[in-house]
Formats: sequence, C-alpha cells, structure tokens
Amino acid sequence: MARCFSPLLLLLCLIGAWPTWAESRLPLHQPTREFLTEPFALDHSLLLEDPQSTLTADQALPALIARGQPITGNARIGYSTSTWWQAMQVSLPTDEAVQLIVATPFLDNLDLWLFDGEHPIGSLRSGNRQPFNERGEPYPQFMLALPHLQADHPYTLLLRVSSHSSIDLPLQLVSAESSPAMIGQSWLRSGLLVGALLGLALFYLIRYSTLREAQLAYFSLTALCAAAYNASLYGVVGLVAGDQPGLSRVLVNLPTAGMLIFSSLFLASALQVPMRRLRWVREPLFAAILLVCVGGQLSDHPQTYRVLNLLILMTGVYQLALLTFAIRMRRPYALGYLLCWSAILLLMLLLPLSRNGLLPMPPGLHNLHASLPVLSMLMFGALLDKQLEQVRRALLTTQTQAIDNLEQYQALFRHSGEGIFRCSRDGHLLEANPSLTRMLGGDSARLLTQPLQALLGEDTWAELLAGMETGDGTVSRECQLRDLQSRTHWVYLSLHQQETQDSIEGIVVDLSERRALEERLQHLAAHDALTGIYNRRELERLLSGTLSGRAGVHFSHLLCLGLDRFKQVNDLCGHLAGDQLLRQLANQLGRALPRHAELARIGGDEFAILLREADDAAALEQAERLRRNVEQFIFTWENRPFRLHASIGLLALDSGVRDWETALNWASSAAQLAKHQGRNRVQQFNPADGALLEHQRQLQWITRLREATERGHFELFQQPVMPLQAQADGLHYEVLLRYRDPHSGEWISPLQFLDAAARYGFLGAIDRWVIEHLCAWLANNPRHLANLAQVNVNLSAESLLDQGFHRLLHETLQHHGLPASKLCIEVTEMVALGELGVSAKWIDELRGQGLKVALDDFGSGFASYAYLRHLPLDILKIDGSFIRGIEQDPINQAMVGSMQQIAEQLGLCTVAEFVETPESLECLRQLGVDYAQGYHVGKPQPLALLADAPQQA
Repeated sequence: MARCFSPLLLLLCLIGAWPTWAESRLPLHQPTREFLTEPFALDHSLLLEDPQSTLTADQALPALIARGQPITGNARIGYSTSTWWQAMQVSLPTDEAVQLIVATPFLDNLDLWLFDGEHPIGSLRSGNRQPFNERGEPYPQFMLALPHLQADHPYTLLLRVSSHSSIDLPLQLVSAESSPAMIGQSWLRSGLLVGALLGLALFYLIRYSTLREAQLAYFSLTALCAAAYNASLYGVVGLVAGDQPGLSRVLVNLPTAGMLIFSSLFLASALQVPMRRLRWVREPLFAAILLVCVGGQLSDHPQTYRVLNLLILMTGVYQLALLTFAIRMRRPYALGYLLCWSAILLLMLLLPLSRNGLLPMPPGLHNLHASLPVLSMLMFGALLDKQLEQVRRALLTTQTQAIDNLEQYQALFRHSGEGIFRCSRDGHLLEANPSLTRMLGGDSARLLTQPLQALLGEDTWAELLAGMETGDGTVSRECQLRDLQSRTHWVYLSLHQQETQDSIEGIVVDLSERRALEERLQHLAAHDALTGIYNRRELERLLSGTLSGRAGVHFSHLLCLGLDRFKQVNDLCGHLAGDQLLRQLANQLGRALPRHAELARIGGDEFAILLREADDAAALEQAERLRRNVEQFIFTWENRPFRLHASIGLLALDSGVRDWETALNWASSAAQLAKHQGRNRVQQFNPADGALLEHQRQLQWITRLREATERGHFELFQQPVMPLQAQADGLHYEVLLRYRDPHSGEWISPLQFLDAAARYGFLGAIDRWVIEHLCAWLANNPRHLANLAQVNVNLSAESLLDQGFHRLLHETLQHHGLPASKLCIEVTEMVALGELGVSAKWIDELRGQGLKVALDDFGSGFASYAYLRHLPLDILKIDGSFIRGIEQDPINQAMVGSMQQIAEQLGLCTVAEFVETPESLECLRQLGVDYAQGYHVGKPQPLALLADAPQQA
C-alpha cells in the first residue's frame, strides 16, 4: 500500500509546483531604476508561432513555456502570415511607472498581456491598424504604458503580433519620467528630417522652374517622395491624420515607388549616361515597381512586400551599374555622385536582405535609415549646385556667344554681298538688306511694298512654298527674279522657315554673270573656235540623238566634206592664210545650206553636214550643190587667188548604222574613196562596194597597228637560213613580223596590213618597233648572241630615207652594246634601184656603221646587172619566182646560174628564197648558191623559242 502512494504523492507534488517550475523557464529581466532612465533592452524571451491564429492568451502562455523557442536579442521573424507569441518575465523597482517600447514602425496588430503567475492582471492593444491616437503614446513607434506593478515581484509579459510587413520585435523598457523627453526628441528629429526634405524639394523645384534642367526636377521629386515616406515612417502623418490609419500605408508604398524611379532617372540625367541597352532593363524594372506598389494598396499579402524588397535590391544594383558606367565613360562628377549615393545604395542593399531574414539587422540601422538619406540628399544638393554652377556659366557663355552671333548677323545682314530678306508666308517683305535693294534697283521703302509674287511670279512662289512643306522648312533652287525696272536676273534663292516662327528667311545670290559665262562656255563647248560653226563634240551629240531617237530633230543624211589642195595654201602662204580660208569657206557653206541643215567642222580641213532630205536623190543633189559651191569659191591672199575642190562622202543615216562613231567612219571612208578616185566628186557610202570596203578595212588596220605598237600585239618570228657550200659558222636567220589578234589570238601575216601601213605612212613606226624590240631581245639573251652569225631585217624605203631612223639605229645598237656586223638590212630591188645615187648614199651610211646590206627579191623587177656595180652590197637574195621547181626548169637554172656568177664576180653572197623541196635544195647546191631559205629549210617560228631560257610560244 505504501508503494502505491509514493508515485501518486510525487505526481501531486509536481502538479502543485508546476507554476513555479514553468515560470522558471521564462527569461527574467530585473532592470534597476538607473537603467530605466534610458531604454532598457528586453533581449531574452521565448517565441512561439501560431500558424492558424487559434490560441488565446491563456492557452498561449503554457504553450510558450512548454515548447517556445528561446531568443537572444531581437526577435527577427521577417515576412510571415502566422501569429507570433513572445513571453518573458520582468521585475521592476518599487513604485516605478514604466513604458514598454516596441521599436519598429510597422506592425499591423500588437496585443499585450501581464500575468501574475497564472492570473492576467491587464491587457493592452495597439498596431498600425488602430488609429494613431488610440495605439498608445504619441510616439513614431509603439510606446505602451504598463500597469503599476509591485516591486521585487516577477510578472510575465506576453505579446501577440501579426503583420504583413517584416516582423522585427526590439523590446525596450523606459521609465515614465524619461518617456516625455524621448517623445519630444523623436518628434523634433522627425520634424527636422521631413522639413529638410521638403525644403530641398521646394528649393530645387524653384530652381527647375528657372533653369529647366531635367535632373533638377528628378532630384526635387525624389526629395518630395522621401519626405512623404519619412512622414509616414516617423508618425507625422499619424499625428496629423490620427483617425485614418490606412493613410500611412499609402504614404509608404507610393513614395517608395517614387523614390526608386525618380532617383534612377536623376542619376541617368545628371551623369548623361546613354541608356542604349540599359533602357531594356530600366523600363521593365519601373513597370514592376509601380505594379507592386499600387498592388500593395489592394492586397496586404506579405508576398507583395517581399517582392517590393527584391525590387529595391534590383534598383540598387541598377543604380550602381549606372554610376559604374559613368565612371568608365569619365563623366564629370561621376565619382562624387558615387560617394554621395553610397549611403543610399547601402540602405537599398541591406534593408531588403535584413527584412527577408538573410542578414542580421546591423546595430543602429534604424538610425541610419533615418539620417543617411537626408545627409546624402544634402551632399547631393551641394554637388548638384556645383554642377549647375558650371551649367550657369555655360549658359552665360552661350548667351554671350549668342549676343556676339547676333551682332555678327546684323553686320553680315548689312554688309553681305548676297541679298538677305525676311518675309511672311503670304510673300510680304518685312526686311531686306542693302545688297538686295541694290540688286533689285530701287530704294528699300519701295522694295518693301512689293510682294515676292510680283518679283518671282505666282507659280514660282507657290512651288517654293510647297517645297518648304516637303523639305523640312527649307528649299533652294535657281530661278528668275524680276527687279523693279522689270529686268530679269537669274538668282539662286534659298528659303528657310523655323517651326517656332511664322516668317521666312531668304538668301538671294545673283547668278546673272555666272549664267552669262555658262552660256558662253556652252557656246564655246559646242562651236568651233576658228569658224564659229558647230564643232565635232556637238556633231557627235546631234548624231547620237538622231540615231537613238532622243533628239527633237531627226536628220536623214550625213555629209563628210574634205578639202583638196588645202595643204598648198598652208605651205605657200602660212597657217594664218589657211585659218582665214577656213573662216570664209565656213561662211559660204553656211549660206549655201538649207535652213534645216547643220554645219560642223570636225578636223583641220574637214567639215560635216547633217541634212534633212526626203530621199537619197535629194541628198545627192544637195551634196553636188555644195561641191560646186566649193569649186566656185576663190580665196585671195596677198593678191594671189586659190581655187579649191572638195571630196564629199554621203551616208544615209537609216542604212543600218547604230552609233555616231560608225556613222562618221563610214562617211569619212566614202570621202577618202572620193579622193582616191580622182578628187572633186561625191561618193555615196554603199556597204556592198568592194573598193569602199577595202578602203575601210585599211583604215581599221591603222587603228589596230597603232594599238599593236603601244600594247605589244606584234611578235617577232625567225626563219632559218642554211649554208650550202660550207659548214655553218653560227646561226643565220631572217626576222619576220607577225600580228597577233588580241581577240581571237590568231597570227596574221604582214601581207594583210602592209598596204594599209604604206598608204597611211605607218611603215616607219613598224620599222622602229622591230629594231627596238629585236635589239633589246638580243641584249637579253647573251648566249644566243654569241652563237649568232647573222640576222636579217627587212626595212621600208620610208625608214631608209629618214636620217632620224639612221640615228635611231646607231643609238640603239650602242645602247645595247650589240656588234653591228651581225645585223643585215634587207631592201627590195625596187627601193634600191629607184634612185641609184640616193640608194648608194644611204647604203654606204649603213655599211659605214658596220651593218651588212642585202638586196631582196633580186630579179623580180626590171633590174639590170649593170646597176649592181654601182650599189655597195653584201648579199644578193634571189627572188623565189626563180627557185620554185628549179630542178625541172632549165631556163630558171640558167638564170640562177648567171646570177650566181655575177655575184661571185662582185664579191657578193647569194641566198635562194622559197626552197620547198630537197631536189630544189640539191640543185641550188650544184649551181653554187651560198645559202638557202624556205619551208624545206625551216618554217617561221617565234623568236622566243631561241632564247637562252626558251619559253613555250
């Protein structure tokens, strides 16, 4: 029985002792009277979460004692939707009235109970949901007067809190005697803070109204939002509107958005940071801030405030990036802005992290929260003032420059050589400078009465106004201006109208002299300076327009008129007489032409006429009339009469010609054919005329040959020469010329172009090309030159009779250091025997230089053996007509034998050409001929194949 009572007795003892044991778990605070003169921190407590908010005070206290979490320091809970209970024990000095301070500005609901053991002895209610004047002492935070407690007796203090903002519970005790001083200091600090911010906002708003600088407006709005936020944060709003608890929440959320947005805009504007890619970050960030802050007025969910704190953190990072970019871009004052803004950036980074419970609340953060923004704003104000002082100085400088520019403009307006005016849109002149007055030939008073429509014309003025509307208020063009004496001036007119003004400014430049000069230049460009008729350029333009169908006037025929015997006038009387002849003849031809024809001079003594006739017969009749007119023309110079004739080529422009070059060539070819057929006649171009086509082909060859000498279309070939009576003492060959067509690559024999070259005097140019390139090639191939015995070159009579060519030949051999004895000049029998005395002279000159001379094609003309005795020759080349089939022709054998005997008597070597069979070669050897040349000996090959480093040709 005793064993049964022992546990029961122990249980009853424990139950009886439970209140004392339970209270021993609650932290006890025993501040002395001295400690209570300043806020005494209650930094030990038990904390319990009530997720469903179902516990009452009687239920919460045992639960706290049983499973509450011990807390040291402030109870930092962060954002939570739960109700939280906090308990501790306090023991106060005797007869001490005490105030409890909950040092946080944002708590939705705050309830307080005092327990004496298990018995409640009083309760208090406060929080932001209560009107300001009903939540306790008029203090920015929460200050509650505790009931009078007995001394040296512990009491339990129980709190219940719930809030949608971050929950932080710094609890303090202070004596009732010290609380009025604390309340006064708090309101003084709050008033100074809010007043300073409002003063800054008002000051810079006034400055903005004067300077109109965007950064001033953004700074003023930032300070205004900061003032509203701090007014709500420190109870100023609650004190003024104590019966409207929701107003404080509005004045916290919306100013927060304003501070974030306007401060970011202020930094970007003050530092002039180009947004570019940052704009894509800024716009969504601002939109999210506004959405969250406005949404916070409709919903009190803690998630809203958590997102807002995240946006504050992101804004701080964004502003830090702005400042970093400004420093990298070396913007003025960028480093100063970073230093001044560093405190605000620190708060923007620390507050969100501490409110979300990620960082411990730094000591004194609430005090920094109150003072640092104001200090930063004041520092910013000083820096901004310094920056604006520079802006003011820049404005003063700009104003001074504007005044100087205005004075310069007035001086330019008065003294400018161009006309300057100002008018209204209806054309009424408001102002005109002296130059315009002088240009228009009147006084300024009379000029200002004239509308521009009268000076320019109604249509021109309407076009200028339309041009200004489509050309951003500016238009410029050349036009005609009529002065006050009704004289016309060509002017360059430029008009400009500013968007902020109704008047139009204009500049007038007189182009009358330039226009006259341009017309003169156009006349000179289209007319021949000697005769005053059209020149070749204008004829080409008229021809092109006719052939393309663009010209307004269509011509039917082209005449090309070349004067015969005009050179005699120049040679006998001089070029002055020739010029006078051409002027007189141009006047006579102009009078003889029909009114619709055009006359042009296209060369020295060549004229061209464009006709508009019905058919070829009418055109031929007009051409004959012109020919007779020239035939009847008598030119007299110093009492000496001269008669001329004209060879005229006629071309119908509808005969298949496509361009002016072809038209002129065909008409000129017809005129040249008229010259060759006896002169003083008219020749109509006929594509089927063989003589005309041959003549035209020769003309085309001249152009091709000129290009060949300039661009290297010629190529040197060689044909070997074989000794028949002795061993070869080196290389023997004859140099031949070939033309390579640049388009087809075909090799063309000289037989196709030598007649054209001889007719038009181009053989000398070809000979010079051959000599220069042959000598240069021999000098560039020294091994070949050492093995060379003799190289033969054909030259024309034109070159051989030219002393300049003889000098060229001598200088070229000396320049390249070539032995003259290895070069043999070949001349034809007809050239050498034409004038025997002259021929002997130049042959002696050539041999005097060390050259050898060969008589080519001997026997082809009417030569006599007796002539050979008077020509100092070295080699006799027997014409190929005696060599072909010689083995079967006894007569040719006898003739060649006789030529060989005569050559031996004269000491000449003989060369047989056109050796094409081995039988011919053997017959010539038996006849004693020294050398043989022909296809049997070797066909012509490119000379480049004999080079020291031969290339494939």
